[in-house]
Amino acid sequence: MVKKLTLTHWQGLILLSLIIGLIPAIVLLKFAPTAIQSLSGSAPESAKTKSMDNIYVICLFALFFLVIYVLIMINHITHSVGKKVKKYLAANPGVTIEQLDSDFETAENIEEIWIGRKWTFSANMDYIPVEHAKIVLVYSESWRSKRSEIFYLCLGLLDGTVVKTIVMKKSLPKFMEIYSRYPHILVGNNEKYIRMFKNDRNALLDIKYRSSGV
Repeated sequence: MVKKLTLTHWQGLILLSLIIGLIPAIVLLKFAPTAIQSLSGSAPESAKTKSMDNIYVICLFALFFLVIYVLIMINHITHSVGKKVKKYLAANPGVTIEQLDSDFETAENIEEIWIGRKWTFSANMDYIPVEHAKIVLVYSESWRSKRSEIFYLCLGLLDGTVVKTIVMKKSLPKFMEIYSRYPHILVGNNEKYIRMFKNDRNALLDIKYRSSGV
């Protein structure tokens, strides 16, 4: 389970690594020596055909993206799948890695989100795994830009935490259908329920959670 989720996690970084990692590095290798030479007081040969101001700007942008890339990689390493799973196991000594592996193997996979009988697994979630017994509300959110719209699957937990991950809009009904099979989970974008989850969670728990015998 950990190996498969880790592989999925790093596969998602390939395109990102190319865009904000490899390309800026190549740009710096090409233009940084000229910028450094100019700043040291010398007159680079390339300065005769190119504006040094443009070279400085190019180098600054490349350096900016490279720093962002390094920070992202550090975050992925320090918050790896393995560390998240170990944290969950430490907080739940009654659960074994064998139980998680077994649930993962029989889980339903939708967009690299594995929904098992007792847990949900996703490399892109802040918590791995997410225990179904602690899920109170499942709903979706969206964020719109000028050119696109991003959709999030949101798992509202018993302690008020919301675990989110990006999904495709067309997959949301399937996610909702799966989680609706659990008698203690409220499902759907009911504004009243979402508002209660944020402001009056005790009242929300009385609707289904406490009467379900979880």
